[in-house]
Amino acid sequence: MSQALHTSSTGINAGQQQINVIANNVANINTTAYKSANMTFETLYSRNLSYGSAATTEGGGTNPKQIGLGVKIGGITRDFSSGDFVSTGRDMDLMISGNGFFVVQDAEGKLYYTRDGVFSTDSEGNVVTQSGMKVVAANSPYSNSSSGETVKIPKNLSATVTGDPGLGTKTISQLNNAKITTGTVTATVNGRPYTLNVGSDDNPDPTINDIIASFNATLDGTGVTFSVVDGRIQYTGDITFDSATSNFIGETVGKSNPSDQLNQIVTIQEMVNYNDPNAITLMSTTVDENGIIAATYSDGSILTQYVDDTYTVHWKYTTSEGVTIRSGDVMAVGSSIEESNFVLELATMVNEEGLVSTGSNLWEWAANVGEIYYGMAGEVSFGSIESGGYEGSNVDIAAELTNMITAQRMIQMNSRVFSTASSIMETLAYLGQ
Repeated sequence: MSQALHTSSTGINAGQQQINVIANNVANINTTAYKSANMTFETLYSRNLSYGSAATTEGGGTNPKQIGLGVKIGGITRDFSSGDFVSTGRDMDLMISGNGFFVVQDAEGKLYYTRDGVFSTDSEGNVVTQSGMKVVAANSPYSNSSSGETVKIPKNLSATVTGDPGLGTKTISQLNNAKITTGTVTATVNGRPYTLNVGSDDNPDPTINDIIASFNATLDGTGVTFSVVDGRIQYTGDITFDSATSNFIGETVGKSNPSDQLNQIVTIQEMVNYNDPNAITLMSTTVDENGIIAATYSDGSILTQYVDDTYTVHWKYTTSEGVTIRSGDVMAVGSSIEESNFVLELATMVNEEGLVSTGSNLWEWAANVGEIYYGMAGEVSFGSIESGGYEGSNVDIAAELTNMITAQRMIQMNSRVFSTASSIMETLAYLGQ
């Protein structure tokens, strides 16, 4: 009978542990991005009364005779399926739709992983979690190691937009304040018609210098010449423009506002002195599906980043007039703004169930996680970002209540067995009296 006591006690203990798991799931039903746990059971070893025997010509075989000695916890697994989207309307509340974890780091630089995308900015513009951990930034769409950079959005900027002195070297597709089309321009000089070509089948994306050289070659000896002066296209001489299939003249020398540069460059510097009258102040931030932040400033301008075909991250600045300036035409001055990164890094791993929960909605690497890969949302195996809300808990309350009832009955029935075995032992103790 003593064996029955021990066997039933394993059932009571296992049932109690299952209740603990269920209690934690139910307690976290409203926890951001919580991943529910589930307990499974396994048998303990069995006592062998006989091992059985094989059949012979004289008789049949026998099966083993075993008495099980109880139950043990087989495992506690995590369900990493996505929770529902909880809308908040707040731009820095983010949810990963699909695979991946946000990457954050503590003050010592140790990395943690989280699905909790409730972020904000601190006094220095760092994007941080609710507990103050910095959010890590991506510098490539896919990598075997984290970037080691963090996301920072300047609170105050000075942006100086000027004409591009190197306008002549720009192709018509690279211009940021004019959209010039290829084709022809028909003109009259000294009573004679001329056809000026803007690009060709052999040169569908000519530079401004190419176009001007072609014009001047066609008009050689007429007294009319085109040139680039102070970042604008000008001409000298007497010429009448008659018709065109290209909009070149209208976008350059015929532009209604000649002060508008065909190509503009911008110098951006973070302002340390917030009282500087030239500073523009951060007003709002948005995050796109690739986890790239766009910062809108008080003058209506927008600073963000983008990734080109070579997977290089570049600046992109949109002026308050709506002119978009990209790549090398955006110059960041000062280490603070140069080191800013607006791209959120995601991580995915071989075995996410191997992660260890450390509290505060954080997970850390453990031996059975395997390789971790880092990159941008929407690339390779990474999910996309949804803004304006966060990921809710994936706890199924109906399933938890069902499991709680079965665990309760498990404890009750094992307690009954324990009581019965105890009663029998008490009866045996009084035999012979």
